[in-house]
Amino acid sequence: MKYRILLVVFASILMAGCITTTDMQQAMNSVSDSIDDLGKSLSSGSGPIIGSAGSSGTPITQTKLAGALARSPSTDGSAPEWPKIVIVNLTIPPKQFNEPAAYKFKANDCITFDAIMWTDASHNEKFSNLSLCAPEMPKSENMFVGVWQSFSISGKTSGQVRGDGPTPPYNKLPSDQLMSNWMGKYRWGLYFIGSLLKIVGYDPQFTKDDRRFWVKNTVRGS
Repeated sequence: MKYRILLVVFASILMAGCITTTDMQQAMNSVSDSIDDLGKSLSSGSGPIIGSAGSSGTPITQTKLAGALARSPSTDGSAPEWPKIVIVNLTIPPKQFNEPAAYKFKANDCITFDAIMWTDASHNEKFSNLSLCAPEMPKSENMFVGVWQSFSISGKTSGQVRGDGPTPPYNKLPSDQLMSNWMGKYRWGLYFIGSLLKIVGYDPQFTKDDRRFWVKNTVRGS
């Protein structure tokens, strides 16, 4: 992966012309160091470096959604059913759709969304204009998301129909191209979805807990 990127940079430099051998080497070294830094961050689990506080909407960390799953853990080893948290109208900024995730996130790197929390089959609470920005992201690795998203939801589902609940759909995430790009390798979605899961109290070590969190739909931000 690293060497393919370096080859692209090398070709771009040659096309630009009027550049010395020293300039070329410095540019290559700079790109190589940046890629190495990103690789070390991902492999060590340190995640992105977080900047100063930013805001957009009401931070999910300031709502009762924070820690909701952890407050109702499984007591018999089976998958707990309640509460369920549905992320609705997840809005992804164009920057995150078009660019790989930067090693150093900026304070205004955010996602916005609405949410619904089902406390049982008949009762829910709706949350509007929520956000998650870089400063609120837990400072721990999110690589479990790759495994989490690869398995469908167990038990009774609504199949391909992605609803507001309380019955979850078959897949935890939408299958549209926007979500697919966002959740690719070294992409923003791995950090943001992993952070959302941790904030609401998901335990990556208890993988049976697969029925209480899903994203209904995505929206391309302007």
